[in-house]
Amino acid sequence: MIWLATIVLGIGVEVILLSLQAEALRRYGHSSFWLLIVGSACAAVYAAIGAIPYFITLSAAALTNLLSIGLAFALVGVIFGVWGTVSLFRRFGQLHRVSIGVSDEAA
Repeated sequence: MIWLATIVLGIGVEVILLSLQAEALRRYGHSSFWLLIVGSACAAVYAAIGAIPYFITLSAAALTNLLSIGLAFALVGVIFGVWGTVSLFRRFGQLHRVSIGVSDEAA
């Protein structure tokens, strides 16, 4: 039964992150939040795909194919998640420099 709690926790965290990112996108409109949303959505799909074998018996070939698809979602999620995080940190750095009166040329 611990596997079910792990699945629910993983997908639950992704849903919470997605809702926070969607609210931040609505509020601030910065493109980094789109990247983070795509990354989190891919991670949620990866978690859901990883949960399927716990509910359905699959042949070895079907399991391999399913987990390969899951791995593709995970890879895309990592790429977009890192890209979105870097974009968000860069934007924060720009805003911080503006708030303390330092131009981008001087930084």
